[in-house]
Amino acid sequence: MKKQLLSISLFALLLSGAPAYASASTSAHVQSEPNTVFVEQQKQAQSFTKYYYLTPGQLSPKEAIYLKKGQELRIRANGSFANYTVYNAQNKQIWSGTTGIIIKADEDGYHYVQFQAPYSYQDQNVIVATYTIQ
Repeated sequence: MKKQLLSISLFALLLSGAPAYASASTSAHVQSEPNTVFVEQQKQAQSFTKYYYLTPGQLSPKEAIYLKKGQELRIRANGSFANYTVYNAQNKQIWSGTTGIIIKADEDGYHYVQFQAPYSYQDQNVIVATYTIQ
C-alpha cells in the first residue's frame, strides 16, 4: 500500500509538467545523483536523473532542457521499455529510439525529451533516465 501511494505521488509530480533544468539543485521532480565527474570537469558537466512511471500507452510530459550552442546532451535510459523521442529548439523531432544518444546543440535553446510506454505492457512502466550536459 505504501509503495502504491508513493508511486501515485511521484506520478502526480511528473504530470505537473514542470520543465527540468540542468542544475545542481534537487527537488521532488528532479532528483540528482552524486556527481562521479572529476573536480576539473565539474564546471563542464552537469548530471541529473529523472524517474518516469508510465501506464501502458502513456506519454510522459515533454522535458525542457536548456542547452547553449555547442553543449552536448547525453541521455541514458534504463527501464522495462525506454522508448523516447528528442525534439530540437524548434520542437522538430530529431531522434527517436531506445538506445542512449548524444545530442549536440546547434544553437541556444531548449531541447525536449518525451518517453512513451508501449501498449503491449500490462503493468506500469518504470524508466530511469540520466541526463548529462557537457
